[in-house]
Amino acid sequence: MVESVGGTFNEFSGNNTFGLSLEVLPGDVDRALDVLGEAVLAPAFAPATLEIEREAQLASLAEQADDVVTVARKLIRRKFFGAHPLAIDSHGTEEGTKAVTPALLRALHRQLLVAGNCVLAATGDFEPRALAPKLKAFLRRLPKGAAPAAGPAFAGPQAGVHEEIQPRQQAVVFQAYPCPGIRGAEHFISEVADEVFSGMASNLFERVREQKGLAYFVRSSRVLAVDTGLFGFYAGTAPDKAREVLDEIEAEIRRVQEGGITAEELLRCQTRLKAARRMSLQTNGARALQAALNASYGLPINDWKNYDAKIDAVTIEQLRDFARARFTPEQRVELIVRP
Repeated sequence: MVESVGGTFNEFSGNNTFGLSLEVLPGDVDRALDVLGEAVLAPAFAPATLEIEREAQLASLAEQADDVVTVARKLIRRKFFGAHPLAIDSHGTEEGTKAVTPALLRALHRQLLVAGNCVLAATGDFEPRALAPKLKAFLRRLPKGAAPAAGPAFAGPQAGVHEEIQPRQQAVVFQAYPCPGIRGAEHFISEVADEVFSGMASNLFERVREQKGLAYFVRSSRVLAVDTGLFGFYAGTAPDKAREVLDEIEAEIRRVQEGGITAEELLRCQTRLKAARRMSLQTNGARALQAALNASYGLPINDWKNYDAKIDAVTIEQLRDFARARFTPEQRVELIVRP
């Protein structure tokens, strides 16, 4: 029904939210709302369809299991978050996927698809006075109900060093530390810190990969929930170089903790972040998703307007203090995946 007018209909899910999205020409907005209404209000959860989706999900998980970096990512999350739900990424596990039934899906749908837990966003070429009443009418059809209570708070990681043996040829090393979530006061400092340690222009990449030839890749990344997160460093290397690569990562952390970032280096990171944010919001779909997520998280809906100023406000001293407080041995979870 959507494709017949050249539109698209997709789903998305992540660490904190899930949802549906449609993109159509302005004249087909009524059709889009009809399809969205059927999906949200009257899903069938047919057993035959579930089996098709289950088979596809299991195939995706099997494909991920062939990639040593993905395997290591999943392992570090489990080691870091322990029994907390964030220990499992949005792809789930083979065991969990096999256990899903239509009854479980219906129960989750009844719990989550309620008025107090849903946000509807529209972006594009439309007349607000004409479209707004239709969107409000759609929202009035949602079952009454409040958002579910927040899940268990993350008490922090159990620091330690772990090794995993895998039938691979290369080694992957990870170090993980606690970091603020999306609503955290230090979120934008964390954003700049991630850029400092990442990318082919970073000092870490230049030293470890280009100058010393110790790793195939090296960078940082984050796993973000609303109120907590994981800040990780990882690299792919030869098995006999794993410890040396970890030493280099720790040396780069110390450089930041000592205020060793230069003003030029910081400016480059800030410029890259601001450019990437603007490019990521060039489509209607991206803008609608960002607005909906912000509303879900209790953030300003148009916070992109303040993004540049908040990134520019981050200082070398703030990055130094952030690294000193967050990247400590007492909070570190380390993982080496070896052949």
